[in-house]
Amino acid sequence: MEWTGYWYNFYSNKPIDFVFSEWRKKMSIINYQYDYDLVNYNHGKDYDNKENIWDTLFCYKNKEMFEHNLEEGYNIDMNGEGCFMIQAKKANLKGRATLFEFDDKPIDDDFTYDIDLRFNSLYYYCFVLPEEPECSSFSQKIRGFLISILDDENDKVE
Repeated sequence: MEWTGYWYNFYSNKPIDFVFSEWRKKMSIINYQYDYDLVNYNHGKDYDNKENIWDTLFCYKNKEMFEHNLEEGYNIDMNGEGCFMIQAKKANLKGRATLFEFDDKPIDDDFTYDIDLRFNSLYYYCFVLPEEPECSSFSQKIRGFLISILDDENDKVE
């Protein structure tokens, strides 16, 4: 089967336990089930190295949707819904970025803003949606759930 789904990546200071706890609450509101797992991407090597172990929540509406996802991959069903997944791990972020938008406002086209990023301890969230949020109101709603959790200022951060 070829790769399916639309991938989003987020870095946040929000710990995995907090994000997953809030995520489970959101899933109960929309009557979705979830399976939690630790996924090891070391491919059989060095299982003591936690660098490639991800906390994973796979979300689905019912058994039929789950099985359809196993056969066909991520997609939107006749009801406009689909399976999605969030994976997380503790990470660092060292890199360079060019900002085109700041505080949800575009930066002037004639001016770009380059920044160096140096964070030793963050949380990396990989989010797989059935379709691009710009093309699917369902994916847009689910992405909005995660953003609302990550943007919540009333929680305790490490």
